[in-house]
Formats: sequence, structure tokens, C-alpha cells
Amino acid sequence: MYISLFVFFIFLFSIFSGCTENSEIDGEYKSDFSFTKIDGEEVHISSYKGKVVLIDFTGVNCVYCIPQKFVLDDIYNDYNRDEFEIISIYVWMLMGETVTDINNLLAAYRCSSPCDAEEEFNQLPIREYKEYFGKEDGINFNWQVAYDDSKGTLYKKYGQRGIPHIRILDKNGNVYYSNYGFTDYNNIKTRLDKLL
Repeated sequence: MYISLFVFFIFLFSIFSGCTENSEIDGEYKSDFSFTKIDGEEVHISSYKGKVVLIDFTGVNCVYCIPQKFVLDDIYNDYNRDEFEIISIYVWMLMGETVTDINNLLAAYRCSSPCDAEEEFNQLPIREYKEYFGKEDGINFNWQVAYDDSKGTLYKKYGQRGIPHIRILDKNGNVYYSNYGFTDYNNIKTRLDKLL
């Protein structure tokens, strides 16, 4: 019961504050940007033109980013991949987070609770959120996972105001929706349904 209350209050707090300011709509990206996928491949965001893209700017040690991943898992499973893509970009590399940290965190999300991988991140309530969202068997992260460069290029441009930071791009690459802080399932779905 205490775990459920703990998760509920963190979840409630993250909805109203997150690591965030307020939502905004920005218009268009002024220039293309690139990121590195977890497998080392460098990709330009413009290569996704023709698809609706949800970009999740995130961090390994961001407490408020955890519930966002569970929502994104539901979203990803509910839409056709021919028209839609999610990209989680870890932007705290400038602060010392590493690709190894990202891979270890992904293992903690994927494993069935309880598991050793979760223990490495005992400062984060991953296990509690698995229970809260009914995903004790873990989530798979079938969407794209990437990271910023060590200079913090994307962090400086898109992450300084707070993470999680969700951006939804239309099929022409225009920013249709942007929100700093936790974004719930219905909020994301409402936007995607208008574009897909």
C-alpha cells in the first residue's frame, strides 16, 4: 500500500511539475539536427520526413522521465509504424551520462520485476512504476533510442528548460506540439489522432 501511495504522489507531482516549465508550440525547426542511435549510427531528423515523429528528450537519472516511458510504450503499441515513429534522445551526456548508463537503464526497464538490473538504479522508482502501470514483465523499447553528443548540442537547444520534453513533428517536420514535463497518454493521443 505504501509503495502504491508513493508512486501515486510522485506521479501526481510529475504531472504538475515535472522537470519543467509550461507547454508551447514553436512552429518549425529552424535547421535540421542529427543524433546518434544507440547502435552508433548517426541520423538526421529530416530522414523521418513523411512520418509523424514523437521526440522524447530524456535523461538516465531523470525521475520524471520514468512514467513518460510507460506512456510511450502504450502509445507506440497503439499506432502504425509505417506512419509514426518515436525517438527517445538522452540529452544529459554533457552531465556525464554514458551509453553504458543508457543500456543499463534499458535493461532495467525490460526485465521482469524484481530483477538485478533494477537494483543498479535503486534511486529511481522503476519497479514501482512497473507495478503502477501493470507492466511488471517490463517494457521493450522497440522504438528508436539515441543520445546527444558530449558537447550537449541538443541539450542546449531542447533540454535546458527541462525534461521530459515531448515534441511531436508532423509529416513535413514542423513542430505540431511541444510540452515540458510529463505528458499523459490522452494528451499525446489527441495530438497524434489529428495528424494520422
